Amino acid sequence: MVSVEQALEIVLREAPALAAEEVPVEEALGRVLSSDVTADRELPPFDRAAMDGYALRAADVSGAPTALDVVGEVRAGQWPSFRLATGQAARIMTGAPVPAGATAVQQVEKTRHLDEFRVTILAPVAEGQNVAPRGSEVGAGDVVLARGRVIDPAAIAVLATTGHARVRVARRPVMAVLVTGDEIVDVAETPGPSQIRNSNGPAVAAQARLAGASVRVLGVAPDRQDAIAAALRDGLSADVLVVSGGVSAGDYDLVEPALVELGARLLFTKVAIKPGAPLVFGRRGETLVFGLPGNPVSAQVTFELFVRAALLKLQGASVLSRPRVGVELLGAFKNRSGRKSHIPARVRFEDGRLVAWPLRSTGSGDLVAHARANALVVIEAERSEAAQGETAEALLLGNFLEDDGAPA
Repeated sequence: MVSVEQALEIVLREAPALAAEEVPVEEALGRVLSSDVTADRELPPFDRAAMDGYALRAADVSGAPTALDVVGEVRAGQWPSFRLATGQAARIMTGAPVPAGATAVQQVEKTRHLDEFRVTILAPVAEGQNVAPRGSEVGAGDVVLARGRVIDPAAIAVLATTGHARVRVARRPVMAVLVTGDEIVDVAETPGPSQIRNSNGPAVAAQARLAGASVRVLGVAPDRQDAIAAALRDGLSADVLVVSGGVSAGDYDLVEPALVELGARLLFTKVAIKPGAPLVFGRRGETLVFGLPGNPVSAQVTFELFVRAALLKLQGASVLSRPRVGVELLGAFKNRSGRKSHIPARVRFEDGRLVAWPLRSTGSGDLVAHARANALVVIEAERSEAAQGETAEALLLGNFLEDDGAPA
């Protein structure tokens, strides 16, 4: 049995970077940059008005209120053909180039229109006020987005404004997912007395897509070694193969021998983690192979910690883990497993601090309780309990910002 830290180190060591490809910027959301992105010109490319008002010489209005001659107007997208002299102003719109000779912009709310050719400036304005100088945001050639960043909507805007109609990103890893078990039926079926619907397949596939992978669904294999081996053989053509179920020590846990028969090199078969100790990882050629426990919470937690990190590493992402923060415990979190425990919890801000409640759960099969979680509270293996009022580490899950964190 290896520790959580050792297991993650092995997984990341075995995850090679995938090749890069170019995609249109409109299709880049969620992809990982394979190279730095640089600005093709200064931003802003000219001295830019930060608001609607009047471009003027700040020295002319130091004793405001002061009347000035209005000699023109500059709209966004229009280049001013004139230069302001002493005692002159120009109407200007937000985003427009500031005309030569002007040293500031006074917002329209602090002016009074006299007529078409005169305006009273009601208050002084400092040199440079309400003007974004040319190149003050970014210089030509500056790195604006670093390699390894996952592209979000804000990054899309940066790519567009710096002229990157196409962008180099890592190829999406292809992940095949297989579920095993005689008791598993399709989601659309009505289970018999001893059967359950396939929840792990859709859940794991969804986790993979959120991590940037393309998913091949291999369906459900019965607890027969020939059927499992046939499905695994198909899945071994993917970059990553994830199998849920059949990895423990029971008579019908047939995934490990099937993998070995197909030539996989298993690097660990058990991890000191709760939930999810029967966790298999190995490699066959360039394909990474994960055997996750069949219990749904165990499958989702081990995917979050290990498979998600591998998928991001394959894409060259610079950040491979969710945020980890200190939280104050508003209830006791028990750990009687002797393993490093990741306990589903709800976390929220309360009076300026992060606090966590334990969720009422019947164990690693209680997927409804796990769905209420927005974090995993981590209790070290040597501790049997973290008491109310203590501070513990919490791994924030992807729904943390969307969840109200109320006790459940």
